[in-house]
Amino acid sequence: MKKMLLTVPLALVLLLGSVDPLAAQSRPRPKPQPFQEGFGFSTMFVYTSFEDRVEISNDVGFSGRFGYYFTPHHEAEALFNWVSTEDQIFPAIYIDTFHFQFAYIYNFRPAGVVPYLTAGIGFLDTRDQALGSETDLTLGAGGGIRFFATPVFNLRLEYRFNRFEGDGQVFAGGEDFDFGEFSFGVGWRFPAY
Repeated sequence: MKKMLLTVPLALVLLLGSVDPLAAQSRPRPKPQPFQEGFGFSTMFVYTSFEDRVEISNDVGFSGRFGYYFTPHHEAEALFNWVSTEDQIFPAIYIDTFHFQFAYIYNFRPAGVVPYLTAGIGFLDTRDQALGSETDLTLGAGGGIRFFATPVFNLRLEYRFNRFEGDGQVFAGGEDFDFGEFSFGVGWRFPAY
């Protein structure tokens, strides 16, 4: 019985001595590493603001984005924006605009709160009920910010300034026009492997 009473305290002392609680708590936890390559998808609302002389009402539409991350900082993205709005002079006439653009995105950070810059080239397809259709080359540049709630899911805000030259069907031929797009929505990012 005396041996048993001596064995229990000795076992407790050895057990407690083998665990260093301060060292266990102070060990840094490994941070999740962002993947090196991957795909990104975003669904967004887009508010399109046309310059006054375009004579098209500003309105809200929808946007879809598909991107490929070459690295956490460098991304190529295809975007599609659709807005159905009205003529400012004749409000009963509806105008649909479809904006397609291929853009480069530079992400300043790989995760967390990620500001970015973007520039691209594409085309604006405008379908006016009264004047017909016109397709014009667009050049765009802008920036935005992504807020990653998880390594995959993010909230996204972006502003993009675009310029195009009219061809005379819907917009005056040979004149430069511009419009801004403010987009907000959600996105997902997935590794390529």
